[in-house]
Amino acid sequence: MATDQSKDVVRRFISEVLGGGQLDRVDELCAPGYVNRAFGADLQAFKEMLAGLAATLPERRFDVEELIAEGNAVVARFTCEMRDQGGKTISVRGLTYYRIADGKIVEDDPITTPDLTQALGPLVAPALT
Repeated sequence: MATDQSKDVVRRFISEVLGGGQLDRVDELCAPGYVNRAFGADLQAFKEMLAGLAATLPERRFDVEELIAEGNAVVARFTCEMRDQGGKTISVRGLTYYRIADGKIVEDDPITTPDLTQALGPLVAPALT
């Protein structure tokens, strides 16, 4: 897969799924063996987590500042703001390593400031149990 195509998969995943809440796109963009390293989630657990995230933080905006690709790897540099129904906002900046195989994301390894696993964990934990 060409690096531009890999970048497009990641761009769509960030804008359509993470930011746009289009959970029906997950299977199109993520491989059955998908794993999110930060949350220790396989594809099914990630889908459940996303549903919890959408319910808890209905307003999410991701701004991709840069995508860098080589071979089957894409790194995204981004900022994100998420807001709950009461107006509380979580703002982060981050880097995520994505590994692509056969046009789908198989590995998602984000590093954020502040750490999203700590900020979001309590909010989406019920979806993971």
